[in-house]
Amino acid sequence: MYLAERLEPLVGSVTRIARGLPVGGDLEYADEVTLIRALQGRRVM
Repeated sequence: MYLAERLEPLVGSVTRIARGLPVGGDLEYADEVTLIRALQGRRVM
């Protein structure tokens, strides 16, 4: 939330990845379908 508040004036909106990727998870090990679903389901913070 702190970063979202700081970045919002600079970038317009800040979103978070929806699901499928754990916090601290390595993107290298995520498959294409998981990445697509996570990005499509983003939520505004």
